[in-house]
Amino acid sequence: MPRGETIAHEGKVLSVPGDGTAEVEILVAGACSGCHAKSVCSAGKSESRIITAKCDVPLHPGDNVRVEMKLSQGFGALLIGYIIPFIVLVTAFVAALLAGAGELASALISFAAIGCWYLAVWLLRGRIGEKFEFKIKV
Repeated sequence: MPRGETIAHEGKVLSVPGDGTAEVEILVAGACSGCHAKSVCSAGKSESRIITAKCDVPLHPGDNVRVEMKLSQGFGALLIGYIIPFIVLVTAFVAALLAGAGELASALISFAAIGCWYLAVWLLRGRIGEKFEFKIKV
């Protein structure tokens, strides 16, 4: 896969459960310094993240690896986490205003709509998680 089509982070293997995956701690500070999306990426807001990634080679705890994800999957996550909730918020607010609710009631309705969106995402996290795949490159 060409470098421009992936999102990559450097990390360290924490554990290898033996099911073709590995738990990897992403070292955010060094990996995100050159990324153009670091200001909107939730991974850039903390020191490290622990993710589960598929691996085709034998790994051991402590190994340094590169974890990659397709750029299109990154945009999908951005869509689910930020863009659709914003659209839900604005749409619910405007619909409530047009239906005759006051500003406070419209705001509360729009927050409830966002809560419903994130509840649906949480309930479908297994299905959504299957669409986002991290791969380990040694």
